[in-house]
Amino acid sequence: MPFSRPKVDVDLRPYFGDEAAFHTNKELIVLHETVSFNRPGVLDIKNPAAFMDGRQLEVHGFIDAEGHSGWCFDPRAVYDHAASGSGRVNTRSIGFELVSEIPMLRPGLRFQTWWKRRKQLVRVAQWIAYLHFDQGIPVRYSDGTRPGVTTHWQVSETYLGGHGHWDCWPKHFPGGYFPALFVIRKAQQLVQKAKKQ
Repeated sequence: MPFSRPKVDVDLRPYFGDEAAFHTNKELIVLHETVSFNRPGVLDIKNPAAFMDGRQLEVHGFIDAEGHSGWCFDPRAVYDHAASGSGRVNTRSIGFELVSEIPMLRPGLRFQTWWKRRKQLVRVAQWIAYLHFDQGIPVRYSDGTRPGVTTHWQVSETYLGGHGHWDCWPKHFPGGYFPALFVIRKAQQLVQKAKKQ
């Protein structure tokens, strides 16, 4: 594979390893925000993972502000991470929780705060690039109906008419704050660089 898997700092198998309903090939990545505070180290991944596990929710990966990653080691697992149109999203997608207190900030500060988190945004891009090579997921923005990369806000818009989640609301939509297109462009650059090597 021309692109190495990003470093895994937290093994998520103790939390979600035996909870997959079944396994499928994936064509979509859904980005979420875990509304919790970033702390030095990896407890800001372990604690939300334990919280989700206690509520029978699962996700494939976590990324915190320092760029630490949690990973399930099973990208084909079907997990309950995107309730929005779940039958149309969960079976087709890999979910990543981005540890973030940003939704608790005033709307005017949200984009500025995300923009400063380059370690986290670049780590997200690295996982997208890796999963492009590993799972064949296209590196392009998607509304959730076609293969690519999307957000929980977007799949709620697409499948629930906007009456669902608003985490990772992309900046390129009115009212949005998450730099989704920056992350995708960075992942595209990583893919192109890997193909040239």
